[in-house]
Amino acid sequence: TLGEIAQSRDEVMRRLAVSGLMDVNRRHRLSEIPLRVGVATSVESAGFADFRHELESSGFGFDVVVADTRVQGDGADRMIAGAIGTLARGARKGVLDVVVVIRGGGARNELAVFDAERIARAIAASPVPVLTGLGHEIDRSVADEVAHTTLKTPTACAGELIARAARYSADAEAAFASIVRESRHALGAATSDLSETAHRIARRTH
Repeated sequence: TLGEIAQSRDEVMRRLAVSGLMDVNRRHRLSEIPLRVGVATSVESAGFADFRHELESSGFGFDVVVADTRVQGDGADRMIAGAIGTLARGARKGVLDVVVVIRGGGARNELAVFDAERIARAIAASPVPVLTGLGHEIDRSVADEVAHTTLKTPTACAGELIARAARYSADAEAAFASIVRESRHALGAATSDLSETAHRIARRTH
C-alpha cells in the first residue's frame, strides 16, 4: 500500500542519514561541459527516447553510454543499482563526466523501486555527479534525495546538460571575441606607434 511504501521510504532515509550518505554525491563538481554521459535506464522506454532525442537535436557532441536495465518489477532495484555501478566504474577510468538515472512516468507503486536503499547507495558511491529524472513532476524518490541534481523528467535532465553545454559554448565564444578585440586594439596601437616612429625618422633624415 502507499502507506507501507511511505513508511519503508522513511526508514531508508533514516539509515542513509545515519550513514552520512545523503549529500555525498552533491559534493562532486559537475563539469561545465558534461558531454560524456552515462545513462542508467531501459533503452526501450519512452523516457530514454525523449532524452536521447533532446541531446541529438541540440547540435552538441554528446557521447552517450547506456547501461540498459529494467526500471520496474521484480529485481529492478538490483539491476538499476548494478547499472549505476557499471557506469561508476567507467567514470573512475575518466571516460564519463556525469551519470544520469531516468525513467518516465508511472504509478507511485511502480516508481517506489527508486526508494530502494541499494540504489541510493550506488548513487552515493558514484565518483561523478548523478542526475535523476524519474517519473512525473510531483514525484520525488529516495534516489532523488541523494542525487547531485534532481530534475523532474528525463527530458528535463537532457535540458540541463544542454543548457550547461550552451553556457560553456557561449562563454568560450565571448572569450574568443574579447581576445580578438584586444588583439586588434594592440595591433592597431603598435601599427600607429611604428608609423609615428617612421615619420620621425623620415623628418630627421631630411
